[in-house]
Amino acid sequence: MERDTAADGEGDRRVRRLSRVTRLATLVGTAAAVTAAAVCVTALVARDPSHAEAAGGAATSGGLIVAHGSDRHPSQTAADWVTYADHVVAVTPVAEREISPTAEELEHGEGLILRDVTLRVDDVLWSSDTPGKPTPASFAWVAHGWQFTGGDTAHREKMTGEDQPRIELGHSYVMAIEWQPPVCAEGDDEIPGQWRGLGSDSNIPFDGKVLGQGESQGSVTSGARALAAAKAEDDPDDPNHSLEDQLTGKGASDLARALQNAEPTGTSSTASSAAKKGAAARTEATTACE
Repeated sequence: MERDTAADGEGDRRVRRLSRVTRLATLVGTAAAVTAAAVCVTALVARDPSHAEAAGGAATSGGLIVAHGSDRHPSQTAADWVTYADHVVAVTPVAEREISPTAEELEHGEGLILRDVTLRVDDVLWSSDTPGKPTPASFAWVAHGWQFTGGDTAHREKMTGEDQPRIELGHSYVMAIEWQPPVCAEGDDEIPGQWRGLGSDSNIPFDGKVLGQGESQGSVTSGARALAAAKAEDDPDDPNHSLEDQLTGKGASDLARALQNAEPTGTSSTASSAAKKGAAARTEATTACE
């Protein structure tokens, strides 16, 4: 049987692009970055229904691409946060820059433009007894940016994670964060150590120091609107009920109190988490990628 070398070549290019998107996706601080293969596929094709377009058609100006993926850790409850987070902090984005696509993406005419956002830590609401690192004064956060198509980086659509803040200048957030040491993979570049979120429910809008008020999924929600939505979903028996649903409209002290009163989920999980953080800190102090 004759091989279609052109198709094979295109397949190889797609695999290389997917590999590159996978590596960049693992840098994104949001939960959607964890299951990289799932994120890469859905991030390139899933769009908000309000910006529907014909299959194969040109990108709609002003459209919103919603990336989906599996969470790094459970993140819905206060117990989840105190089990897996190193710190819970209130932050404000103070600067951002675009992360340029690769030469291969530019040559192909489509790819991702992520954002390197600098977050200032305004307040520390809770810290683990065994953090992987002390609370930072500020830290870098690789956030969703845009997908570009049509051979032009100016022809782009905004990207965001499903049901979570996009992390934009002019807004504030509460984040449950965990330190992830550098990752070294044979034949690939080092992924530097970084602060990461736990999952899709570990970042909460916090404009005006009100939980739930502010930017989420690229749109701004007022405190009253956020509270009305939270009340509509305020069913503790609902499997999707989150800490944000519980505390929307309240302040930092209410969240801090909920975290102080929460118990980590399972003795073995707690021990494992503490051991992992201690080992990660020791490993980072003594090794580096070659």
